[in-house]
Amino acid sequence: MKLIHCADLHLDSPMESNLSSEQARERKNEILGTFARLVRLANESRVAAILISGDLFDSKHITKRTERYVLDLIRKYPDLCFFYLAGNHDSGSALSELDEEQRPSNLYLFGEEWQSYDFGDVVITGSENPDPDRLELAPDALNIVMLHGQETGERGVDKRDVIRFSKLKNKNIDYLALGHLHTYRTAQLDDRCIATYSGCLEGRGFDECGQKGFVLLEIEAGRIEHRFIPIARRELHTVTCDVTGVTGRMELEERVRAAIESVPASSLVKLILTGECPAEQSKDIDYLLSILSEKFYFAKIYDETRLLIRPEDYRNDISLKGEFVRRVLASDLDEHEKECVLACGLRALCGEEVEV
Repeated sequence: MKLIHCADLHLDSPMESNLSSEQARERKNEILGTFARLVRLANESRVAAILISGDLFDSKHITKRTERYVLDLIRKYPDLCFFYLAGNHDSGSALSELDEEQRPSNLYLFGEEWQSYDFGDVVITGSENPDPDRLELAPDALNIVMLHGQETGERGVDKRDVIRFSKLKNKNIDYLALGHLHTYRTAQLDDRCIATYSGCLEGRGFDECGQKGFVLLEIEAGRIEHRFIPIARRELHTVTCDVTGVTGRMELEERVRAAIESVPASSLVKLILTGECPAEQSKDIDYLLSILSEKFYFAKIYDETRLLIRPEDYRNDISLKGEFVRRVLASDLDEHEKECVLACGLRALCGEEVEV
């Protein structure tokens, strides 16, 4: 028997923090399309069920269009079961509160208390507000537990989103299907239990870089094997490029192109320029951004370079440039302000165009 474990799709997420309005609409549709592609793949691969460990939607207030599409998708494949545990973002969504008449027969939900379903070779258990002390699982069953949350709470995080993993040890769990963290990770919880975050299906921001996808579970002879499967239509990448020693525009372009060479063209890219640059060296961010924009779906550049100024080089310089540098270095400006003034001033003295 095969199962799919996924989480944190965040359907109907606004997607407006980096993208234009047109791109945001397109990405919303792409993420919904990735979920549909996952469902079709599951059906074609004869997967018995999809386990959704929370945050199927970005909030409980979803559009009727998205809600209808998800329900139609579930109904379209009656032989494929869906086990849906609402997360902190979509708890109380219309889908999680469907009554029995409205709910598709192949959609199984979880509530506040522990709920278990006998499903073929496994028992699938979950709770939206788990109390580990009240979890009781048969030791001779193959047990999958679905939860949404993380081990340690942060300021402002609801206590309901905190999972006490130490309390789940030696509870006869074979596979802990987790949601909430958006990067795939897996760990041995005890001698029997593997705890796995599937991560999200598609990254939405540059805090969600790299491959995204789902976990395929294969159950045979009383054992659960699992492996991560990438599925995202687009990946997000943060690329660092050290431009120390660059002497001209052509060399800078070549170094940037080398840094992004292996990144897929469909990606969203954040390029971070690092290193030390002479003040006279213009990095021409707009030109570099045009190079990235030709290749990638979306790109932005952060300039984190440091100004290369050696005061001793200007100590005995009797030129206007030397006098300017000495005065700025001796001023009461803070270090960041000095860098900005020196960079603009020296470029202006060299005849470069300066943007203020």
